[in-house]
Amino acid sequence: MSISIRIQVPMIQSNPVIDCTLDRHAHILPGCDHGSDSLETSLRQVAMAKAVGITTICATPHFYPHKETVASFLTRRQYAYDELRGSLTDDDPRVILGAEVLICEGMEHLDGLHSLCREGTDELLLEMPFYRWTESMWDTIYTLHEMEDITLIIAHADRYPPKDIERLIQEGISLQVNVECILKLLSRKRCLSWIKKGYAAYLGSDIHMLGKGYRDWEKCKKLLTRCLSQQKG
Repeated sequence: MSISIRIQVPMIQSNPVIDCTLDRHAHILPGCDHGSDSLETSLRQVAMAKAVGITTICATPHFYPHKETVASFLTRRQYAYDELRGSLTDDDPRVILGAEVLICEGMEHLDGLHSLCREGTDELLLEMPFYRWTESMWDTIYTLHEMEDITLIIAHADRYPPKDIERLIQEGISLQVNVECILKLLSRKRCLSWIKKGYAAYLGSDIHMLGKGYRDWEKCKKLLTRCLSQQKG
């Protein structure tokens, strides 16, 4: 009888690079989820992003595997995207497609899972539950992480228990953090540490409706510039 034991290897620390012109997590597609209730709202969101120097927005509407199929979601997403795209100008930020995918046990077997990745990549933005993560969920994470055509990115990692995030880091799984949590004193130190060590690869506004995501973006950029410059010095 063979026994398999998982050996955890910490993610290799690298020079921190975080692109403040990319919003990796945004709910801006009109009517696709509760992030935007109309084309007018979506265009105002895009204008707010442009004003703070964002050049690329990854539209990541919620996908709930227990509520619909991947095919149904993709149809809805494309319809909303086409509506928005028809009103954008060449000067607006580029909008690329993705999804915020809620984990479910066995989701590695979903037909079309790769279609939920960030456009042009194999990155799957994975949302975890806010209750205790079961070991079967961890098994799903491990299976997804080992798939050749999927690279996991944990959505708004700043919202989850630190011990769970440390476990993900040990597996070499990248994190996405929301700008608002970098500005909050209680979570700033932890988020900056992740960025400095190369664990957090992306920033997100996680904007819903006309929230304050983009009002925080400029403050976050200045804070990151200052902190990362001090580290290099």
